[in-house]
Amino acid sequence: MRRRPPRGKTLLEAVIIISLMALVVGMSATSLATLFRLRHQMSRDSEQAAALARLATRLRLDAHEAVTVAVDEGCLLTLPDGRTIQYTIAAPNIVREVKRDGGMVHRDRFVLARSAAAAFSREGDSPSAPVRLSIRPMEVRTRKTEMPRTTTIEVVIGLNRALAQTEKRP
Repeated sequence: MRRRPPRGKTLLEAVIIISLMALVVGMSATSLATLFRLRHQMSRDSEQAAALARLATRLRLDAHEAVTVAVDEGCLLTLPDGRTIQYTIAAPNIVREVKRDGGMVHRDRFVLARSAAAAFSREGDSPSAPVRLSIRPMEVRTRKTEMPRTTTIEVVIGLNRALAQTEKRP
């Protein structure tokens, strides 16, 4: 009588295969969780960068067109056509309101990171003194994944008017 080789797997072989599969699944689950976290962080970072770029563009355009500026908690720009543009810091947002004759014409909202602190400042009272918007992390401790971008936006008031006057000179 001939002995046939055993068909199938032994219990020990099955346990080893199941252990290896569990190890592979555990490693891939950890990798997937890390990838999702990175994707979320990159998405937040790109949204923040887009909001800051929009804010910088709007603030520069408004300031270059402005005739006067008042800086306190926010920034109030007066344009030659009578419109006023108010930038207000309402954490974690910066709100831009365009008003004409006391009525609201337009409103924008620029979303910052939750842990961002923003402040307007102006060096001196000279009409040519630039207005500075500084955005930085708050003093409270936050996780590194939630850190806002540190940004300083400087704008010159009335630049379009000054350029127009220099072009008129012979």
